[in-house]
Amino acid sequence: MRLATLALVAATVQALQPPLRTSRPATRLYNTAEVEACLNDEFPSFAALVFQNEELWRGLRDGSGYTVLAPNEAAFAKLDDKRQNQLKDPRNGEVVEQIGAYHVISDPVSKDDLYESSGVVTAGGRIDVGRSVVGGFMGIGGKEDGGVTVNGAKIVSSKSIGECIIHEMDDFAHPKVLDRYFDQLRIPGSS
Repeated sequence: MRLATLALVAATVQALQPPLRTSRPATRLYNTAEVEACLNDEFPSFAALVFQNEELWRGLRDGSGYTVLAPNEAAFAKLDDKRQNQLKDPRNGEVVEQIGAYHVISDPVSKDDLYESSGVVTAGGRIDVGRSVVGGFMGIGGKEDGGVTVNGAKIVSSKSIGECIIHEMDDFAHPKVLDRYFDQLRIPGSS
């Protein structure tokens, strides 16, 4: 009787154990260091913007790979002086962090994967993905050129660094509604 009770207790304890989780492979930190170096070298304006969000980068180091949608220097050059100053103003830090979050996907996503999707979930939220079209008039009669747009910004080129992917963009991919929140915390009369 005692042996049966012990067997029942052992079976109950085993049944109540949480299931073993298969762990994701640990990130090779050199990938993150190489990605950061690449962003600093090839996309310095974007690196200055996105590295303000330290919590985002700490979280990426814990994962197995990620994707960065990096606007190129030409995208920053298209911005007027006021917008460039707003991006650098420390009072707009929260908005800038959110913009940076919309340019990072927590999983490696290739251009082909994006081409086949209609949207992607970034660290900031969901944004639309489409196929780029050339020609046509007012959206009618154009032909797909095989390119990918992310929230209206076209992917110019892609680069893989280990498990991470950097897509060079010709514009910003964040929702433009975020731009409204620049200067919201300013005191009237301050510069």
